[in-house]
Order: sequence, then structure tokens, then C-alpha cells
Amino acid sequence: MKQFYTTFFCFLSLFTYSEGMHISGTIKDIESKNPISNAYVLIKFYKGFEFSDITDSLGQYDITTTADVPEGYYSIEIEAKNYYKPNGFVHVKKECFFNFSLKSIAPNIIKNDTIKKVALIKPILDGYATNNLVFLIDISSSMNMPEKMPLLKESMKYLVNELRITDKVAILTFSKTVQEVLPSTLVSDKVSINKIIDELTFGSTSQGGMALDIGYKTASKNFIKKGNNRIVLASDGVFTSGEKDYQKMEQTIKSGLEKSISLSIFCFGKNTDYVNSKLKKLSTSGNGNFATITTIEEGKLYMLEEAKAVKN
Repeated sequence: MKQFYTTFFCFLSLFTYSEGMHISGTIKDIESKNPISNAYVLIKFYKGFEFSDITDSLGQYDITTTADVPEGYYSIEIEAKNYYKPNGFVHVKKECFFNFSLKSIAPNIIKNDTIKKVALIKPILDGYATNNLVFLIDISSSMNMPEKMPLLKESMKYLVNELRITDKVAILTFSKTVQEVLPSTLVSDKVSINKIIDELTFGSTSQGGMALDIGYKTASKNFIKKGNNRIVLASDGVFTSGEKDYQKMEQTIKSGLEKSISLSIFCFGKNTDYVNSKLKKLSTSGNGNFATITTIEEGKLYMLEEAKAVKN
């Protein structure tokens, strides 16, 4: 009998005293930034082990496993009433913290067709090809306006937060010169990528042609077979290189398309019909999208469409 109790208490102690893995964070509304209470958070580990929690009034959840599990990527599910259900993976280690922003299914106000489209988009990329995205960011002095660079940064950060850990992102900036501020990187450390976006600063004049040459080389170097290999050029459209450079850019774009690399162009801020028509022509040559973006709703919509350009 003594041996039985000794064995029993030893077995019990494995579950009572094991430190396990500690996962915590907050769940908020993506638009209002308000906390979401009573959201159900579930993490699925190997061999059928599952641990969950429900968020409190501050939108906080706190999960501690009853035993250590191997550090690695595990699936997470979040359910909240009147919100889309995001599914994905998180890198779980001994102590980790994950914040999530959910999209409301039924927004209070729908001002126009663009906002309506954004509201109906489910922020999930299941069923779409792996992304190899190269951002070419115009940091010329003309981008230093509230409706341009700040709007671009918020749109990019939204997309980064929606991408999967298997997707890759590179960021090149161009003004008088071209600089690689982020080499092609797996989207596993979103905090660091968003920090790089926040730290984008301004230069002088725009050299779009040179930027495209380097952008296509970057996309080609990190090419994903059967993936979405795409360059996203973001600018206010004020290129200063002249007509000859536009012609050279068009040839670069057509050559890239032959290698299955597409080009989309987003113009931030209002521009002339002439400039917009020139940029639209370039994006058409690159089998990509063109949009003039003046609101954050438009920015989110078009950025997310870039990641959903190719289906599996």
C-alpha cells in the first residue's frame, strides 16, 4: 500500500508542479482597437493535446500548459461572436506573448462600396499560393505628406499581420539611390518587419527605373515555384527620370513577366490623370493591379488582394 501511494503522488506531481509553457496576449477589434471579451482562444499541440482560455473584459487571455511540450509552431484558433474566425500558427516557447486583431463581420457604418468590400473580406489566406512579395517603396521628399507615407505604412503593416509564416517579404526603398532595408524574409517575426516599416525615412528625388531593375533581381533570386512572385511598387507617381526611363521600365517589366514575376503599382495620394494613366499602363504590362489609394480602407483592401493573387 505504501508503494501504491508513493507512485500515485509522484504521478500527480507531474501535472501539479510542472511549469509547462506560458502563452498570453490580447484580442482586439482591428478597427476600433477596443478589447474583445469572451473570445475563445485554443492552441492545439502534438498528440491531441489542446489548451484554451476565454478573454476577460480587457481582451486578455492566459494559457499555461500542464506539462512541457517541444518548442515549435502550433495551430491556434480564435472564436468571438460577430467576428471572423482567424486560423494560423504561432511559434510557442517557454514564455510567449501574441496579440491578435479580429475583423468584425458586420461593421456599424458602410460608407461606400470599397469599405463594403473590405468588411466582407475574411482575413485568411488558406487556399492561396505562398507569397514572394517585393515592396518597392518611394521615399522621395514628395511622399512626405499625411495622405501618402503614413497611409502606405499602415496599409503595409496590415498586410504583414495577415501573411502566413511561410510567406516571404522583401522591402526596397528608392529615392536618389536604391536601398534594401529588408532582404527577402519569412514572415515569422512580424514585430521586427513592422518596426522596419515604421522606420522608413525620406530621401530626395525618385529613380523608379533603377528601383525596378533591382526589384526584379530580388524577386527572381527568391523565386517560389508555383507561388505568387510579385513586386508591389508604392509611390505618389512623381517619377523624375523622364520619358526614356519610362520606356526602359516598361521593357524591364515585360522581361520580368516572362519569368512569371508580376508587378502591381499603388499610387498614394491624388494625382493627375496623365500620371495615373502612365502608371496603369506599366502595371498592365506587368500583369498586375493598379490603384490610387486615398483611405486606409482602400489600402487594406488592395494590399490583401496582392497576397491573394494566385490560388493553389
